[in-house]
Amino acid sequence: MRSGHDISVGQYMMGTLGAIAVATVLIMIFIHLSFTPSLMFGAAAGILIPFWFIGRMGRRRGAAFIGLFPEAIDLMVRALRAGLPISEAIVNAGQEIGDPVGAEFRTIEAGMRLGRDLDSLLWDIAKRITAPEFRFFIIALNVQRETGGNLAETLSNLSEVLRRRRAMRAKARAMASEARASTAILGSLPILVTVILMLTSPTYITPLFSDLRGLVLVGIAVGMLLLGIGVMTKMAKFEI
Repeated sequence: MRSGHDISVGQYMMGTLGAIAVATVLIMIFIHLSFTPSLMFGAAAGILIPFWFIGRMGRRRGAAFIGLFPEAIDLMVRALRAGLPISEAIVNAGQEIGDPVGAEFRTIEAGMRLGRDLDSLLWDIAKRITAPEFRFFIIALNVQRETGGNLAETLSNLSEVLRRRRAMRAKARAMASEARASTAILGSLPILVTVILMLTSPTYITPLFSDLRGLVLVGIAVGMLLLGIGVMTKMAKFEI
């Protein structure tokens, strides 16, 4: 899967149910809410946290892949210029480059030993690594296969383009750091204030969670908070 770990749907569901149970018990113990609101907040936390964590692992693995990919292309270019075919160039790069690029390229080697063609194996990786940079690579190979030409030169140019994209992305990330910090601060303030009130003045805020009208207001507030965080995150994100 995209996170780099083989987690089945059943394992994910069991982990989610366990997280819901743990979150519900912790809320009941430390915040002293009744079972129903504790279960509501525990369910929200137990569902969202594993989903966020798996997604974050996938994004980090994709970023690590793209960070190493230009170096892997350089290894392939040197192998092509030495006279090796592209399939052997990819296999050699998988043996020399670090993970996650090396791990994905080694799956290509294993697949070709089983008789699968290179193109289908590359598209299998593209399903796990959804970055456009890897799709550029696959398309470049397909175009070269159909039209001919110097593949080593094509991949060398692609490597240079990917390095420029990486530098531009780092510059954009630095420019957006202030907006991301503002999003984190504004998004965490309501949660922080709620926790402080629950710890210091539980009798003041408990009616908000024990009354149906209060729960409705809390649900509306959480929805608006998530919407605001989503909008601010989208505004602070640059697509390059």
